[in-house]
Amino acid sequence: MYWLRPILFAAGLLLFCVLIWMERRRPRRTAEGGTPRAERTEPTFDAQAHGRAGAGAGGERESPRPLPVIDWSTEAVADGAAGDSNSDQGVVSVVTEAPAPRPVALEELPPLVVDWPEEHSRRIVTLRIVPAGADRLPGRALRQGLTASGFRPGPFGIFHLPADDGRVILSAASLVRPGVLDPVAMDFQRYPGVNVFAVLPGPLSAELALQRLGQTTLELAGRVAGRVQDDTGATFSAAASGEWRRRILAAVGAVAAAGAVAAPARPAD
Repeated sequence: MYWLRPILFAAGLLLFCVLIWMERRRPRRTAEGGTPRAERTEPTFDAQAHGRAGAGAGGERESPRPLPVIDWSTEAVADGAAGDSNSDQGVVSVVTEAPAPRPVALEELPPLVVDWPEEHSRRIVTLRIVPAGADRLPGRALRQGLTASGFRPGPFGIFHLPADDGRVILSAASLVRPGVLDPVAMDFQRYPGVNVFAVLPGPLSAELALQRLGQTTLELAGRVAGRVQDDTGATFSAAASGEWRRRILAAVGAVAAAGAVAAPARPAD
């Protein structure tokens, strides 16, 4: 049996030499016209080419999605047409978009003035923003969205949107009582939603206050990836804003009429 070991060793050595010879010959066969092996290439990212490809596929993302804008003019004309054709009392002055906050330095901003009517003579109109997909609104996004919409932290520990003279037009508070929105701690918290509300009567007419409330709330919801609900819990949108406005104005008018009847008559001079 000892004579078999040298034979197996020689056979193995011969096989090893044949394999080496075949490996060395393979590149030569490719050069002579054989089928070349596919070379591996690492993927590269070309920002410009990627942008052109995205544009060609309908996925262009050069500009952010525009915030919703309510067009109140159609609703105003409809209200006017529904009234007396010989009178123009139903036609009101409208704006199609709330004016953007005027950029000023912090030291130039006037102090916030919360001048709400007495509780028995005021009406609070509220829209709420709730998460559209997630279970909570990120506090950092909410703080940045409020600031971008012109709100400032102020009295009662909530945010307020002032007019140029500092008088509060709208306010925003957390859905969780007592509604505090602390700008220092907001970045580390998450919120189930936020109330945006106007207290009537206020610095603006009821018509303009509702326009500002609806437009600002939709813009803020777009900034924080939320959706808007009205006081009944129904989804609020630009399309639903007309019916909502008519309903609120009718309720505000009824409250004002009741207050006028209940008010004592002034004695004659």
